[in-house]
Amino acid sequence: MAVFQLPEAQRETVMLVYVEGFSYAEAAVVLDIPIGTVMSRLAKARERLADFLGEAGSKQKKAMSE
Repeated sequence: MAVFQLPEAQRETVMLVYVEGFSYAEAAVVLDIPIGTVMSRLAKARERLADFLGEAGSKQKKAMSE
């Protein structure tokens, strides 16, 4: 699962917000970080996940065309 390849700080933030359903403000309190840092971590995590999924899709397309 791609989420487990994220750095720990990003993974924790993703899990709190997207899996557990915490608001950004609640996640900031739990992690003891500013809300802006929560937003930044989530943005970076989304970028990395898109990269992971894009690479996986490219590999699958290449394998299917061979």
